[in-house]
Amino acid sequence: MEPTLITDHALRDVLDELKRLEPIFHRRELGTTRADFESMTVADFWEVGASGRRYDRDYVLAELEKRYAGVSRPLGNQGFLLPKAS
Repeated sequence: MEPTLITDHALRDVLDELKRLEPIFHRRELGTTRADFESMTVADFWEVGASGRRYDRDYVLAELEKRYAGVSRPLGNQGFLLPKAS
């Protein structure tokens, strides 16, 4: 049985803010070069992919360079959910 995936109404403002920030690497107007991406992240930046895998800054920046050079698939995002912490 699949869980019901909904965001608690009390967390909607937080979710909306996270959604606005999420596409930072998906917006050409914020930059498309490694130098641009470096200026948007701190030295110890990392992120967790949809698979649950952790990606360090160097990996993420290299992938962004490939994607903006047309070597990799386009970026996108979907399915935002903010579960309430226990």
